[in-house]
Amino acid sequence: MIHLDLKNIPDLSLEGKNLPKLLGDIHTRDQGFYSVIDDEKLLKKIEAFVDQIKGKYKNIVVLGIGGSALGTIAIKDCLSNFFVQSFPQLHVLENIDPQFLHEAIEAFDIEQTLFIVISKSGGTAETLSQFALFRNEVEKSGHNLQDHFVVITGNKGLLREQTIALNLPTFNVPENVGGRFSVLTAVGLLPAALIGIDIRALIQGAQTMREAFVSEDIDRNLPFQLASVQFLCSKKGQSQNVLMPYATKLRTFSAWFAQLLAESTGKVDRKGHHVGLTPIPALGVTDQHSQFQLFAQGPNDKLILFLTIKNHGKPLPIPITQDHNKVNFLKNKTFADLLDAEQRATADTLAEVGRPNLTIEIDQLDAEHLGQLFLLFEGATAFLGEFMNINAFNQPGVERSKELTREYLS
Repeated sequence: MIHLDLKNIPDLSLEGKNLPKLLGDIHTRDQGFYSVIDDEKLLKKIEAFVDQIKGKYKNIVVLGIGGSALGTIAIKDCLSNFFVQSFPQLHVLENIDPQFLHEAIEAFDIEQTLFIVISKSGGTAETLSQFALFRNEVEKSGHNLQDHFVVITGNKGLLREQTIALNLPTFNVPENVGGRFSVLTAVGLLPAALIGIDIRALIQGAQTMREAFVSEDIDRNLPFQLASVQFLCSKKGQSQNVLMPYATKLRTFSAWFAQLLAESTGKVDRKGHHVGLTPIPALGVTDQHSQFQLFAQGPNDKLILFLTIKNHGKPLPIPITQDHNKVNFLKNKTFADLLDAEQRATADTLAEVGRPNLTIEIDQLDAEHLGQLFLLFEGATAFLGEFMNINAFNQPGVERSKELTREYLS
């Protein structure tokens, strides 16, 4: 289970909030991010699809953006080898940069590529454009669309209509699960399963954290504790949340977190006030040599969320043999020793200068613990919506830019 260390949060009191009422309020919003993880039928459908196409493709290419892409990228980076990719390889085309797309066209052998088109609304312009582009490439190559596309979408929308018309394999996104909360639906689970990731372990981890999320015991409810710290610090002017994992493989988890926090909390509340928490992705130890100067001596407007791993796997010794004052402290140490010492030093340095920070520790980086992390932050975000008097599950602020985009193109 995840451990939450709050010792560097001054004047912290988690009392005074009616936890049972908050849970009831969240439940009445009918959001499925914490119930969809019980969908055994979906898991079996995904497993059957994976068995059906096993060995057929060298490339799995996701066409999607935002919540249709960021969770999948995080799963891939956390749970697969950075440097040695076995087949099939997973690629996520999360942008419409023409140079990026030209390179993708040149790189993929259509005959050995399966495209996964993902848009819950079915009307995402970027995804529909990518779909049109690669549909054209498949048709030019003389291959059947049904053999090279699978679609993940909601129950309505243009993409759903096209899917029916073209008779493409389809997986559903539940109507009560928003895009940025959809990583544990087919959106994230299908691509993960196709590259051999244990999606049942992901789900098991999420279910473990769901038990904490629905608990009325404050000491057990980690999402409530995390959200309380985020909210209380924001009331003191520390409304910027730095997520700083001490694991390179968790770098893109911070990007997933950034969308979740920004799109969920950046709102006009029910009294007409502009509110929101600003996410800042960082990486330990990299950003100790980049952003940390700002965190330590810049404006005291940030809450630092450290994300650490207790067991880094097989020990990797630091082979220091020379006798020199500058390196003697590294003798007989491992890289994990150095990494952990640097994180502790960073946290304590911030505490000494009055900068609030907390540490989220997982036992090891595997599918089960990643599932716990996803539900931890999703659950905390749900609580933040109640604390901030907003709807954490909509995103009305992005609609105007979509309207203007259509206007400019027409």
